[in-house]
This record gives sequence, C-alpha cells and structure tokens, in this order.
Amino acid sequence: MKNTKGKQKIEMKEVEDYENRMTTFSKRKTGIFKKMSELVALCGVEAAFVAFSETGKSHTFAHPSMEDAVGRLKSPLIDESPRKDDTNTPSLVGAYKRQKNEELKKLYADFAEELELEEEKEKKLKKSKSDKRFDKKWWNAEGLSVEERKQMHQSFVELNVSLCGKVSQQFRKDGDGSSADLAGHGH
Repeated sequence: MKNTKGKQKIEMKEVEDYENRMTTFSKRKTGIFKKMSELVALCGVEAAFVAFSETGKSHTFAHPSMEDAVGRLKSPLIDESPRKDDTNTPSLVGAYKRQKNEELKKLYADFAEELELEEEKEKKLKKSKSDKRFDKKWWNAEGLSVEERKQMHQSFVELNVSLCGKVSQQFRKDGDGSSADLAGHGH
C-alpha cells in the first residue's frame, strides 16, 4: 500500500499563497531550463527563454547567448540555405557570418555618410570664411548697431582730423607750401 498520493494532475490556476507561488515559480522555472537545455543538446537548436518574477527580476536561458537570440529577433535571417563558401560550416556559423557582414556593411555606410556630411560642412565653412573676408574688414559697417555706427563715424572723424593735422604740420616744416614727399621725412 502507498503512503503518498503520487503524481497528481494540478489544476492550472494562479497559486493564491505568495510563498507557495514563489516556490512553484522557482521549481517550474528550473524544470523549463532543464527541458530547454535538453532540447538544445538533442536537436542542436538555438533557444531563448525570459521570465520575469513578481518582483520584476528577470530569469533567462539562452543558447548560444541572449545577444544572439535578440539579434535574430531584431533582424531575422531570411535565407538560411548554405552558400558555396560555407557549405562545410554549420548553419549557425554561416548565419553568424552573414549577420556580421550585414552589420559591417551598415557600419561602413554610416561612416561613409558621416564622412560625406563632414566634408560638406568643411566646404561650407571654407566658403563662409572666404565670403566673410571682405565682411571682416574694419571699414565694413554692415550688421553694426546704431551706437556702433556712431562710434565708427567718430573714429573716422578723429582719424581725418589727425591726418589733416599731420599734413599741415608737414607743410609748415617744408615752409614753402609745395607738395613734399611725406614718407621721406623719417616716418
């Protein structure tokens, strides 16, 4: 005669008691991980499993890795038939090579686009610098405020007065009022 009830069918409904629910989660999770490991070993497949406990903690199983599984979900490989160059390689390795190749192509395209944008910026900067050479001259009043224009005008007036004063001094030194070579007098 048996002293235990043996293996009984359990009704599928949420376990009411929190501690019993956590225990059931832990046991069932372990069972699923074991079955997935057997599936991978027996069938040579890729597998991934993610479960989040009530506390929000994630529990994962993945073969060969979770990164590979997520990568496959993001960009599934349509053509998994072996190619000429990898007929002796397992399909997983061939798929990995194709995926890496696609990633490198995208990276190259991104860098080429970035380089083109930078070259365009450089051309615009050079053109802008050459266009602004004339604008940067001290006599250009474009873009100045009224106050800055008044100051610029005053500077021109002062320059004019100063130059006129120097010319008249030079004429007085020469004495006769004839035009003299201003540059030749030690200045």
